[in-house]
Amino acid sequence: MFCYGVACSSLHWTYQIDYFRKNYQCIWFDYRGHRRTPIPDKLESLSIDSCVKDLKCILDFMEVKEAAILGHSMGVSVGLEFAHRFPEMVKLLVLANGTAKQPLETLFGGNFLQPAFGLLSKLQKEKPELVEAGWKIQEKAQWIGKALGALGFNLNLVNPTDIITYGRQMAELHPLVLTHFMDDYQHFDATSWLHEIKTRTLILSGEADLVTPPRTQDLIHQLMPNSELHRIQNGSHCSTLDLPDYVNLLIERFLNQNKY
Repeated sequence: MFCYGVACSSLHWTYQIDYFRKNYQCIWFDYRGHRRTPIPDKLESLSIDSCVKDLKCILDFMEVKEAAILGHSMGVSVGLEFAHRFPEMVKLLVLANGTAKQPLETLFGGNFLQPAFGLLSKLQKEKPELVEAGWKIQEKAQWIGKALGALGFNLNLVNPTDIITYGRQMAELHPLVLTHFMDDYQHFDATSWLHEIKTRTLILSGEADLVTPPRTQDLIHQLMPNSELHRIQNGSHCSTLDLPDYVNLLIERFLNQNKY
């Protein structure tokens, strides 16, 4: 089961899905307000809690009793929360480029963007038309796509088409979805119970990750008793797209070692 990050899509797992679907049943879903899933009437349901509940419903509907959960970015938090609530349903965990707590505290190496997200959230509530007008600029402003690429990818490794696709999908996302998810996500903190998760876990950390710096994966590894950490040289926040073949081999080895 693949879980992606906020304001992302299955694009961030596309090379892994294509590779592993040959021998495994691969499942992924779009969070509320993302891609093919509409924005819910109750905006407060744009949360990690709802992602976990939706994940549980999907696995139950498909009669999947036990799965390997692979999470990227915010999907790491979804995976951790799911494993904490439903440990009997999680065979293995693969956590790529995520954090165990309050992502805005370490975003780009510090918490200086917290006020910016707070302002965006306030503007969304008081002046939604202003935010939406500004958001639409992304569709035509090429520099925004380039900025996203420079901050979230290794430009020397990633397929440029993936950056273009991500930029287009980001522009299509309604700002309401981002602000409500971030309002919830910035309060996520698993550090008090992370040690309770006994599931065998592979943690993937990008050496050059600016969004969730390596020290955030170090903390997860320190708190999870049955985890192993692999630092990906030259990997960015999107190591799954930067070095897909290498990431696939790491995951495959982990699955084989645990007879999955």
